[in-house]
Amino acid sequence: MTKKLLVGIIMVLLCLQAVAPQTAFAAINQKDLEAYAAEFGTDVEGLNRYLVDFEWGTIEEMEASSIDELRESLGDPVTDENLQLFFDETGFTIDQLNKRLEKMGLADKGYTANDILLYSDLYWVMGEPVNAENLQFLAEEVGLSEKELADLFSENGLDLYSYETMEDIYEVIYNDINGVSLYFLLQEVDMTREELDQLLTANGVTIEDFSSYDELASFIYTESGYEFEMEWESVGSFLQAIGISKDEYRNFYDHLNKVLSNMDDAFFERLFELYERLEAFVDFETINELDDTQRGEIVSIWHEVMDLFELDARFYLVDGETKKEVSIEELSQITDISNQILFVELYDSEGNLLMNFSLTGEQVNQDIFKLPTAVEQPKPVAEKPAANHEAPIKEKVTVTPTKTATETVKEEGKRLPDTASPVGNILVTGAVLMAAGAALYAWNRRKKHSN
Repeated sequence: MTKKLLVGIIMVLLCLQAVAPQTAFAAINQKDLEAYAAEFGTDVEGLNRYLVDFEWGTIEEMEASSIDELRESLGDPVTDENLQLFFDETGFTIDQLNKRLEKMGLADKGYTANDILLYSDLYWVMGEPVNAENLQFLAEEVGLSEKELADLFSENGLDLYSYETMEDIYEVIYNDINGVSLYFLLQEVDMTREELDQLLTANGVTIEDFSSYDELASFIYTESGYEFEMEWESVGSFLQAIGISKDEYRNFYDHLNKVLSNMDDAFFERLFELYERLEAFVDFETINELDDTQRGEIVSIWHEVMDLFELDARFYLVDGETKKEVSIEELSQITDISNQILFVELYDSEGNLLMNFSLTGEQVNQDIFKLPTAVEQPKPVAEKPAANHEAPIKEKVTVTPTKTATETVKEEGKRLPDTASPVGNILVTGAVLMAAGAALYAWNRRKKHSN
């Protein structure tokens, strides 16, 4: 997980999509539902239990308005004919299917191969078979020939052709810590095994200290500098345009990494309290629409955000050769900096200068400063199964850098009008960005380490 947190007063606003309203649907007639369940040799309660166990969700959650719609969503039932066809096409056996049910914990709930009701669930349980076509697809994906891939497995004491499903092979490459997964991970970050060993030693850890592939990958991304380089590639041109060098941004990046790596429950709770306070300000376009009390609340939030991230910002208005320091309270009242330049210095809590930059009045009125149209607190959401419930080939699972704020700004964000308070808008934008970006990172960090 990359720490995509940029200086609030200089960066593009991170806009979060609001939850789409649920579409109303008509409930299915109970008698029709009972008749449909009877087609599977069960009742409505049994069908619902099956759908939940096989991760479709309940019938109500599927939001079908008719039996025909439900039938279309669930697909064909299992019959003697298509079950045999499944075995013929995939090469799987009924014993393998039963073993898979046991591995998934479904056998403990009483399921055997004969209890699978839906044809697509056969593929969902078993995944894709290991065959020539799928192996060729995998080899092309990782940039090797099938022979080279088989040799790589063999060199690490593994047999590419000993696995029953492609999911098992993808697990080896992308989810387990082993010689094969390390090979591809080190290729990605352009690092040798010797360099990795040196990196581990310098940090006082070994491969055995990592409990998961994601944890190891995150360590390598961060400590090797790969993550920072990817982030700088995304935002460097913008930052350089306002006078922030790569070294300065590295100072800021390392500081936030340090703060967030020590995040505890109290930090997390405080962060979301600030985030909730910001939700009261999502409907206005400029700070000129706020009264003095609301401006005071914005300034209060700003101070708390800076305190939470152990930062201190100093602001100056430069007019020719005159440089005047101004407080954040004074900035919140300014409606137009005209031909002056806003000069900002950002320090850590110990007084070390992390970076400085300057913005002209023209720059702060550009489209890069957009106020949010909605702010939503990230919450855990149970994913709804796809309509066809098919299990696709497992895609590569890596801890890649997430999208930058620049990439996630809503296209419909409004341009600040010429009558806006540019400095005030930067203040609000900064506070929202800091809180929203950190909240997303913090939530994902907690979710990841709780799994």
